[in-house]
Amino acid sequence: MECRFLACYEEWLQIQGADLNELLQAISSQNGSRARSEMELRELVEKSVRHYEEYYERRRRLLREDGPAFFAPPWCNSFEKAVLWVGGCRPSMFIRLIYSLSSAGLEAHLDNLAGRAFASHGEGLVGLSAPQLVLVNELHRSTLLEENRITSQVATLQENLADRPLLPIVKERQRWRRSDTSRGEIGDGGDAEVVAAMGSYAAAMAGLVEAADRLRLETARTLLSDILTPKQALLEKIICQSQTDRLHT
Repeated sequence: MECRFLACYEEWLQIQGADLNELLQAISSQNGSRARSEMELRELVEKSVRHYEEYYERRRRLLREDGPAFFAPPWCNSFEKAVLWVGGCRPSMFIRLIYSLSSAGLEAHLDNLAGRAFASHGEGLVGLSAPQLVLVNELHRSTLLEENRITSQVATLQENLADRPLLPIVKERQRWRRSDTSRGEIGDGGDAEVVAAMGSYAAAMAGLVEAADRLRLETARTLLSDILTPKQALLEKIICQSQTDRLHT
């Protein structure tokens, strides 16, 4: 099972790498004679978003087999695991990146990535307009609310693990020991109950990762497709994917 999970993740890294190279070529050409149109840039962004959708669909199928594995995935390094939120990055990170880079000279960050293929003007994310800033703020607020809701559900699930239904099973086993009842007389009912309880928790954990993945995808899609211009979305995607690559290496 772990091999299939790892294969899914490695395939995703390869797709991301190919997307990143294509995005870098597109942004590098904007200052040359082969500048791409707004429609061409938008198509590149939408292609990248579709790849996100396909990856999360593959994850969703694997989640049904072993949801808890996504909380501490063996295919991630120790630092990646330390910063995970419910099986991935926090969706609000996409928005915080916009806030950080929109006024910090984003194109300067791209010089090294694109081999200094274009001049650095220190214009950040080309500047967010006032209407864009309102939409980004609204998306940030709603995303944080949903993040907090999912985080609260994770905490509740962890707290309940010691209460229901495992605690009654443990108490019953202690009663068996005090009464000197042999295991053969009791049967395997207790073990079956434990397996059933752990199965229900595993299913609940899978549901939480699926909800978090859905929020990650919806946040990225709204930001890249509905709020940012094609060039802004392109630059945001390049920086985001580059940071992900650096975390994994």
